[in-house]
Parts: sequence; structure tokens; C-alpha cells
Amino acid sequence: MKHRTELRTTLWLAAALSLTGTLRAQPAPEPKPEGDPPVKPEDVKLEEAPEAEKKPEQPARQATAPAAPEVKPEPAAAKAEPDKPKPGAGPRAQAYSPFVDTRLTWTFGDDDFLHKTGEAFPLSPNASVGDRPQYRLFFDNLNSRFSGRENVSHLVLYSRLPGFAENVDTEAALVMRVNMTELASQSNNVNRVLEDAGTYLRVFYGTGGDAKNPQGLGLTLYPIDTDRFRLGYLYDITWGGTNGRLNQSIFPRLQASAPGAKLQYDGKGWYAFGGFKTASIIEVQQRIVEGGSGEGSTTDTVRVAETNYGFLGGAGADVAEMLHVDVGAGYFQQGRFEDPDVLGKRVFTYGFSGRAVLHQDMAVPRSADFLLYRNDPNAPLEQFKQEKYEPGKLSWALSAEATQLHQNLKDFDVPGATDIQLARAAAVQANIKFGYLRTSLSAIYRDLPFVLRNQPSFIPFQTLPNAAKTENETFFAASVDYFIESLHLTPGFGAGLQNPATFRSESVDLFGQDTSRTIVVREQGNLAFLPAGEKRVPILQARGSLKWDISPMMSAIGWMQFRRDNNMTRLELDPSGTVLLRSFISPNFVGYGLAMQARF
Repeated sequence: MKHRTELRTTLWLAAALSLTGTLRAQPAPEPKPEGDPPVKPEDVKLEEAPEAEKKPEQPARQATAPAAPEVKPEPAAAKAEPDKPKPGAGPRAQAYSPFVDTRLTWTFGDDDFLHKTGEAFPLSPNASVGDRPQYRLFFDNLNSRFSGRENVSHLVLYSRLPGFAENVDTEAALVMRVNMTELASQSNNVNRVLEDAGTYLRVFYGTGGDAKNPQGLGLTLYPIDTDRFRLGYLYDITWGGTNGRLNQSIFPRLQASAPGAKLQYDGKGWYAFGGFKTASIIEVQQRIVEGGSGEGSTTDTVRVAETNYGFLGGAGADVAEMLHVDVGAGYFQQGRFEDPDVLGKRVFTYGFSGRAVLHQDMAVPRSADFLLYRNDPNAPLEQFKQEKYEPGKLSWALSAEATQLHQNLKDFDVPGATDIQLARAAAVQANIKFGYLRTSLSAIYRDLPFVLRNQPSFIPFQTLPNAAKTENETFFAASVDYFIESLHLTPGFGAGLQNPATFRSESVDLFGQDTSRTIVVREQGNLAFLPAGEKRVPILQARGSLKWDISPMMSAIGWMQFRRDNNMTRLELDPSGTVLLRSFISPNFVGYGLAMQARF
């Protein structure tokens, strides 16, 4: 019986394989025309009015032949008019156009060859292949989350179709980021290798404008995450993001991601938007527990995942030919307090942002990390955009922006009370381009609460103590580069001076000696403890670079960088070998790097 069953299975498999081979061998039948012919993705566009009746195509004629008389179409009554598509009758066109945005970088270098491995933190091993966080200086890529040396690919499944209703356009994109560096690290963390990079669905109702500057109402739905939907303008001082892995989530203790929606109207020279986000945050809640033996009821606490909301809104307009203004505001719930004296009270942040831009022959600055991935020739991706130079042409943009946040936190000095703590940031930038020369000047201010806005505060969820002294972060930077067209070379130089934010507690010992301690706060999670009685000193960073464009998609880059940071310390044993003391290390760090980059 067993052999008979195996024989029967073998015969079924042979028949299936034979049938599959027969189907593959047969040529596919010619599809019959049904309705409108398929349309290429690049031919799909928003219809502003019903399509006019097309004239019959003329046969091709040679250049030497005399012009043929125009053939006029017959009257409408003399021939049958073809059926025109009606709203709701069926799709008029199809567009499936997935694409890939890939960035590959081979990097070799050493960010610090003056110190032995282990003398300074972050650790700097000997020269090796691979990117390092220390290659990024504090003034690099202020308007992007990326350093430019990543090995990532964005896989985008994009589709766009005209709607059944007139003047309606629909589009959607599944955007997945693949981080090859995280894959090679073999950390077995799939969430660091694969992540959502702005998946969305969008419906747009056009009211005017043209293909490149449409006017109308658009609804964008983010089913996975809304990190691209933020407030603020310069990426480094934006707020309202949801990227917890980079310490950029406005929702502390966020579980999973934060989907949401955005409704925006684009007019002629102006826009206005509103939207919301939802986030699941673990909260402590009290419940009443009935006694089982008639002893009365007691209270208990449980931790549950509860929905928290964030609301965002803003507008912008070209108020003059060279002046553009933006404003924005938001409110975000951030869970509830867990401290016994304020248990269950709401944690929240609200704030405002504003910007003014003066510009001439240069677009209003915006971060590519806020834009939707679209395979639309009328809205090309800025990641693919090559820098264009025009000899003798001057273009420039001057922007100034400010943000103020109000965070409801537990009052450190008053038990059982909460208080509003302010967090402020501001930035001024000037970008100038003259022919093949580019220059950028930047100045940024961030107070300590703003540096730690997503934690929030120095002691999480508590205001700064009244007895503590804080210093705010300021930095100034300048960069310049020049494109040598004949050689495809771009030499560049940049430098900056930074005063980092600090938290200082003042005290004296029994002998009257100053035992005050200062903590340098570079960013959330990056702290440096200074020796007793010492204060911060400015940090100087500089880099010289040379870029060679090998092709439109590939470049080679070499650089030398210098950092002088006299706020770097380490623990050492005192001469007796019994007490650990914090002491300064050599403040100078010199490094170099060579990179080959490809973007396609």
C-alpha cells in the first residue's frame, strides 16, 4: 500500500510538471483591446479639464514632399462618437512605477591617530574600513539626519492613478529603508536593518495651478510612522519627530511607531496644514481592588499601554517677492507621571515655531527628510539632484527661525506639584552661491532643556533644580567650497566653534574648598563629567576636503579633520592607587578619511 501511494504521488507530480512545462512553452495570446489602452507611468497626470476630442493621426510624410491638404474630421452627427470615460465607470489609466534610492559608501580612515585606543571615548581604534560617528563634526549636515556616508537603500513601491471624480489624483508609496551596515553587524535586530521610511497614501483634489505647482487640497495618511511630519524647519532643531532610536521621539517610552495623518491646502504662494499623530505609551493607572474577606477595598497600580495624541498645524506664505514666512504650533501628550506624589497626572509638551527667509534665485531651504518619496518627474527627489552651477550668477538665501516649547514636568523643588519648563532654540543661516563658489554661515542657539527636549529635561520628567546652574549651547560655523569644472574637483573647508550646554551643581566641602561639578551635555545620552571646580571651554572643529566626481553617480572624497575639545576626561587612580579621580586628557584629535560614494 505504501509503494502504491508513493507511485500515485510520483505520477501526480509528473503530470503537474508536464502541465507546467506545456503552459510555459505555449506563447501568450495577444491581449484583446478592451477600453482605453494601457498608459505609461510618465503619461499619467492630473486632468484639469475633460480631454478634448483627438484629431486623426496623419500618415508620416517625407521632408521633400509637398504639404498635403488638411483633412477635416467629419461632422459629429456623421460618425459615432466613442464612449468617453465617466466618473465612477472605471480607471482611466494605470501607473505602477517602483524605484530604488541607494547610497553606498566605502570609507577608510582613522578619526583620531594621536590617542591610543581606549584613552578617549567614544573609542577610536586603528585605521579601518567603515563609517565612524566621530567623522561627523557638529556643523555637518545640519539639515539632514544622514551623515552622507551611509550604506542604505530605500525600496519604494509607488503607484499613482487619476481618480474617478474629476480633478482628483491618488498616489501611494510603500517606503522601506534597508541599512546594510546594520545587517553586516550581525546584531540580529531586524528593526535596525529594516524600517519604515515614510510609507503613505495620498488623495489630492486640484483647484488650479499647473503640473509643477498644483494648487488644491491634499490628504496624506501615514499608516506606519510619521517621523517625516515634524515642526520646525532646520532639521537639527526640529521637534515632534518619532524616531526613538536616534533619541528624536517626542513620545518618551513610545511603543512601536506613531502613525497619523496630515491635511494641507496649497495655494498660489501659500499653504496651510493640520494633522495629528497617535502613539502607544505605557502608563501607570490606579485601580480599586475589592477585599475578598469583607475587609474593604484597596488601591493598586497597573501598567497599561494607552493611546496618546499629538496635534500639529502651521502655515506659510510668500509675503513679498523675496520674503517667505512660516509658522507652526503643536501639542503632544507624553504619558503620565509615575512618581507617587504626582502619580497619574498628564505629561505634555506644546510649543511654537516660526521662520523668515530672504532669498534671491535660491529656493527656500527645506530638509529632504521631510519630503514624500514620489516617482514624479514634476517633483524629482532632491536626493537625486545634482548641484548646478552658472558662471557669474549670484544667488543667496538668509533664514532666521526660533522655537519655544512649554513642557509640563514634576516640580523638583515643590513636592506634589508640576510646573511648566521652557525650552528654546534659534538658528540663523546664510547660503551664498556665486558661479562655482558656495559659502555657508550658521549660528545656532539651544538651551539645556531644548537639548534634552525628548528625554525630557536633565532629570527625566522633572524640572531643573532652582539651585542648579546651567549654560546654554551656542555655536558658529562657516564653510566654503569651489567647483573646478574642467577637473570635476571640489576643494572645500569648514570650521566651527561650539560652547556646549552644561549642568552645574555648586557646593563646598567642610574645609571651604570648591567641590562644584560641571557636566557637559553634548546631546541626549552624551555627557562628559569635568573634574571638581572646572568649567567648560569652547570646542574647535575644522575639516579640509577634496571631492572628485568620477561620474554623475560616483565620487571619491578625501579629508583631514581636527578637533580641539578640552572637555574630554577619564577616570584615573590617584598616586596612592586607592581613589579614582577624573582628569583631562590631551584635547587635540586629528583624523583623516578616504571614501568612495555611489548614489543611484
